[in-house]
Amino acid sequence: MSAFLHFSVPDSTMPFREIYGQEHAIDLMNQAVQRDRMPHAWLFTGQANIGKYKTAVALAQKLNCRKCGEDACGECDICFQIAEQNFLDFQVLIPDGKFIKIDQIRKSLNWLHLHLDQAKKRVLILDGAQHLGREAANAFLKTLEEPAPKTLLILIADSSQQLLETIVSRCQQIRFRPLSEEISERILRETTNLSTARIQLLSAFSMGSVNGDLAERLELMETVQQTAIRWLTTFSAATLEEMLRTCETWAKSKNEEWRLLLDFLETWFRDLTWLFRGLPEEKLINRTVGSDENRISALRKSGEHFTLQQIFEIFGWIAESRRTIELNANKSLAVESLCLHMYRSAV
Repeated sequence: MSAFLHFSVPDSTMPFREIYGQEHAIDLMNQAVQRDRMPHAWLFTGQANIGKYKTAVALAQKLNCRKCGEDACGECDICFQIAEQNFLDFQVLIPDGKFIKIDQIRKSLNWLHLHLDQAKKRVLILDGAQHLGREAANAFLKTLEEPAPKTLLILIADSSQQLLETIVSRCQQIRFRPLSEEISERILRETTNLSTARIQLLSAFSMGSVNGDLAERLELMETVQQTAIRWLTTFSAATLEEMLRTCETWAKSKNEEWRLLLDFLETWFRDLTWLFRGLPEEKLINRTVGSDENRISALRKSGEHFTLQQIFEIFGWIAESRRTIELNANKSLAVESLCLHMYRSAV
């Protein structure tokens, strides 16, 4: 199946009322609709899994819903067809491999200039716009400069800095906010059958986003965290040997334990900075989570091995490990290098 379309069947029809924690973004779009000042292109930025894509779909529904209320009805044939990506005047473009390629953009540009079928406004979503290849970006820029009538382009990216400045300047940007723990817990309660303790664990480590895949891998996450806590409280030659051996295994695994490890290390060292500064324990991510009552004491024990300056350096190494891995470099080498830096700082 071609990567020109994003064929995933949604769990719901996703009108605005089903999106939590992004009220400011929705208000901006509603104002644009009410004042008839809809731009020809929006740029939605913010971390993954906070509602950017759902909001883009909901906007397409609102603009084309048969009932034309304050929000999409979520019940008419057009709302359902858009949600299922089966509406002729609605398309979602995603990377074909690593990049959104020039051929994909050309097909989309031809489609944008066709006569409307049923829509009041044709909508094209670029989900992962930061992956536009150079040729594709330049071709897409021409569309932004000379937009087709009755069309709306919605670009979705983690950050505007990942895009050409000329593309960003021709879009109206909305920065989506990280989700609060309360919102994360609400979403998890409504979308999973997890216990309250496990929902609290996931929301505490969600870092402002809710990933359904993470909920499915909760047991793996707990295993990675417990293993890392043992390393971070017991620094010895044997610990280093175990760290390197385990990280080599994780780097080869398809379960992406290394990503869970990096996520956890960020929360751990963030909490250590809070403890160093004497800030309230209730603000710690690694406070008592579920049945685990020893995390704060483990944090204090771990903190004995580091200075604040060393912790800031470790944040830099974690970020560098992420960048290296995202460039498809050697995962094992990147994570092992991070472990060596942590070990040398601690002993």
